[in-house]
Amino acid sequence: MIDLSPHLSPLTFEDAAHLLRRTTLNPTWDAITRRVGQTASTVVAELLVAEPAPGEPAWANDPPEITDFGMAAKLWPELQQWWADAAMRRASLRERMVMLWHNTFTTDYITAYYAQWMVGQSRMLRANAYDFRALATGIIADPAMLRYLNGDQSIKGNPNENFAREWFELFTLGVGNYTEQDIVEASRAFTGWRISGLKGTYTKGLADLGDKTILGQTGPWEWSDVVRITFEHPACARWVAAKLLRTFVTYYPSPEDIEAVAVLVRTNNYDLSRVLAVLLASKGFFDATIRGSLIKSPADLVIGLASMCGATTLDRAYIVASMTRLSQEPFYPPTVQGWQGHHAWITTSTFPLRQRFAESFIDGKQSGVATRLADTAGKALTPDVVAVVRSLPNPQDAVKVVEQIAALMLPVPTTQQQRDVLLEIMLAGAQVYEWDVNAPSAVQRIKFLMQAIVRMPEYQLM
Repeated sequence: MIDLSPHLSPLTFEDAAHLLRRTTLNPTWDAITRRVGQTASTVVAELLVAEPAPGEPAWANDPPEITDFGMAAKLWPELQQWWADAAMRRASLRERMVMLWHNTFTTDYITAYYAQWMVGQSRMLRANAYDFRALATGIIADPAMLRYLNGDQSIKGNPNENFAREWFELFTLGVGNYTEQDIVEASRAFTGWRISGLKGTYTKGLADLGDKTILGQTGPWEWSDVVRITFEHPACARWVAAKLLRTFVTYYPSPEDIEAVAVLVRTNNYDLSRVLAVLLASKGFFDATIRGSLIKSPADLVIGLASMCGATTLDRAYIVASMTRLSQEPFYPPTVQGWQGHHAWITTSTFPLRQRFAESFIDGKQSGVATRLADTAGKALTPDVVAVVRSLPNPQDAVKVVEQIAALMLPVPTTQQQRDVLLEIMLAGAQVYEWDVNAPSAVQRIKFLMQAIVRMPEYQLM
């Protein structure tokens, strides 16, 4: 069973790197080294501190023009780039949680269609990222969700079962913890919702107020009663626990691990900030066997590499295009189940695409074409790989450069043989003593090193 007792030893570089890889999208040399020597609980507490919400597009609070399909289509790329900008700028645990909940309470832009609703949903997920009870309650009234799962068409006498089914299966309990009759009865309780401009509104006159039996409890239940009854079910805390473990620790948690974390969830009344304060600072989280056991999402790959290289002005449209090419188009999950993640990210077609993307990015080119990368102002952008090396403690020591860049980019320790090969690749025939980070040749040699690392299978892990 996972050891939830505190990890008390001061964080090493490897510890801090592991923590930031799992909790943010932006692990850089500076961000990691600033945490070295601190305790895990101190760093996790810092990551959990509330921060101002990102700015929103100028049109975010404009009521959508339901018949203006041209405007809706125009705002789609702006919506995606707005999210990419927020993720690129904010090295925060909250953004990781927002990604988790977007991929849990899934809606897609094509169905919801109005960017204002998607921004509003993202705002709600961000505000309640650590309060699962508020999160689950908020999604019921969310306009994008009401449209996506037909909740805005569900009325007394003609309930739509889509939302009730996903409420139990994908949002709170999981398969095997409810019956088909529970879905039928809950769908009656979820009637009465409509969309009014930027909000979901509940009208009792449209709702079914008759007696219903849901998860063994009988009464004239309304939507809020379904929330209460669901959260009283023991499977709900286990579902949340499994979601957190798969996101931050291991994709294959044992039943014992799930129950251990579920106890934390119940004890803290679904306040996930308290749960994460324990989980992310535990001995179990820092166990060597789980490091490198998760596969990077396209967001981790694209934003993480750009951040590591200091390319924070990267064109947001390129972030979106790259993620889309690698099978994670923002706001457009493939099904109501979202992206399955982990092994599903790596296929015979996406693995070489991931390698080519990273190699091309380091070289300052768009993946697969000769076109130069651009920044947010449209100017050519070449990642300053020399600056990355100069930020290291030993930039003039070729052996140390290889060790430290490998430690920065890879989640698992390298062998001496691997480091020897990487050193040969970086030196490109030169002797160790000839290495000079200030020499004109250093740019290409550092690119050789980084490109060799991103070709390694271990680079796809986190």
